[in-house]
Amino acid sequence: MRALVAALLALCLAVPAPTLAGALEPQGDTGAHDPTLLMQRDRWFVFTTGPGLQRLVSRDAGATWQRLPPVFTEAPAWWAEAVPAHRGLDVWAPKLFEHHGRVWVLYSISTFGKNRSAIGLASAERPDGAWRDEGLVVQSRAEDRFNAIDPDLFVERDGRLWLSYGSFWDGLRLTELSADTLRPIGPTRFIAQRKAGIEAPTIWRRGEWVYLLASYDLCCRGKDSTYNVRVGRARSVDGPFLDRDGQDLLTGGGTPLLAGGARWKGPGHQDVGSDATGDWLVHHAYDSERGGKPHLRIKRIAWSADGWPSVAQED
Repeated sequence: MRALVAALLALCLAVPAPTLAGALEPQGDTGAHDPTLLMQRDRWFVFTTGPGLQRLVSRDAGATWQRLPPVFTEAPAWWAEAVPAHRGLDVWAPKLFEHHGRVWVLYSISTFGKNRSAIGLASAERPDGAWRDEGLVVQSRAEDRFNAIDPDLFVERDGRLWLSYGSFWDGLRLTELSADTLRPIGPTRFIAQRKAGIEAPTIWRRGEWVYLLASYDLCCRGKDSTYNVRVGRARSVDGPFLDRDGQDLLTGGGTPLLAGGARWKGPGHQDVGSDATGDWLVHHAYDSERGGKPHLRIKRIAWSADGWPSVAQED
């Protein structure tokens, strides 16, 4: 009996569990902004905004993290033509996913507050391996009503791929991607709008509902950031996405999901990952106890009886 108890205890200690509040407290190198999550059993990868596109890896299911070398060591030639004001290796807001036996990342290049922007694509055999750039996917110019940053990739049950993206201007957009070329096909439409600020869509399906998360208000101001995450849902990926009160996200709706607390300010730019234990929300928040720097945050998603998500709030 003692041997059995010891074995069970060792197993529990080997697998990091969520706290009672429903969150992991990531340790190690957790500096991150605009994180995206890819889960490969106990190996979790987070790619994040930063020079060359930053990479973090956890080998214990999200408990501790270390930084890998960046994806890019030099800028692809097309960056300068697509976004002439872009400088250096500043890369924003990636989306990491698997497709056709490879790992892919959608990423953004831009300049702060401008909508001369572009979403690019890169691929690799594995997340911690060597990457090759795959070129331009979509771009925006000053005369456009949208900003081509903050990409998200959603795979529907029928295998169709959908790209959502957007930051401020007229809101969040959705277009289908070719499964072969990963380039837009068909029409592009707005799926959420808000004059006071909306960006960073995340779309995923649970059962018969498709959920749209977005970050509202303002990031990038350290402890003064007002970012918060809100949610709507629809029966299909092209909407309409309604909040819990029935208001359309195209008219400023959105049910609050996550807001800042006394220490952790401006949580947002979220992604969702799922494993055998359930659904996880990954995002950044600004730590008022460490100079207002952005850090990786991970929370368990719980579900109400009527199908609405909730997460532990920031402290």
